[in-house]
Amino acid sequence: MSLSYAVIIPAYNAERTIDETLRSVLNQTVSPAEIVVVDDGSTDETVSIAESFGKSVRVLRQSNSGPGSATNRGMHFVTADVFALLDADDLWLSDKMRQQLEVLSANPDLAVVGCKMRQFLHGHADDGLGEVREGLLRSVIAIRRKVYADVGDFVDLPGYSGEVIDWLARLREKGHSTLEIDSVLALRRVISGSLSSKTSPLRNTGYLKAAYLSMLRRKNLKGDGGVTTP
Repeated sequence: MSLSYAVIIPAYNAERTIDETLRSVLNQTVSPAEIVVVDDGSTDETVSIAESFGKSVRVLRQSNSGPGSATNRGMHFVTADVFALLDADDLWLSDKMRQQLEVLSANPDLAVVGCKMRQFLHGHADDGLGEVREGLLRSVIAIRRKVYADVGDFVDLPGYSGEVIDWLARLREKGHSTLEIDSVLALRRVISGSLSSKTSPLRNTGYLKAAYLSMLRRKNLKGDGGVTTP
């Protein structure tokens, strides 16, 4: 049986990039069963741009609550076998999902598959020479539905960062396996002056909180006892 997939895109004030992001999804060699943009309280034209794609894109709206909350909203809405996440300013190369679905189909016990990303500067075309990023970042991961149900929702942390790291830590603590395809199948947009382009003390707090929560869970599993999560 072939696997169906849904694309979940949390978006906040993404009017500069959401059109190109959605076009990269629609250009996949294997088409998605569902595309959902979850608008997280944008004050710009993000919603109207997403809605201009018509029936091919479903737009859900919520008050500003964070990317984790927006991701969960989309996850609970779609019905496909696999959930593929994408930031509203990143892009997929056209064969990304075909390759990831092939890996998942061939490895039924595999929970999550990712790939590498290449960076490019906003306002410039990708020239194939940007820094290659490894690791299971939001825009590269494809997750089995049943695994998401087992691990649970994403949790927003300080600075609206670290929620994917926290979720993946919980996934591994439950014994699920992950794999990263050794190919660049996505592009990470770098926007000068944005939070993602520079170090932010508040964002770092989110990453540190994710690591701290993982440490506490491991400690409790070992029976070192009595530690409560702040």
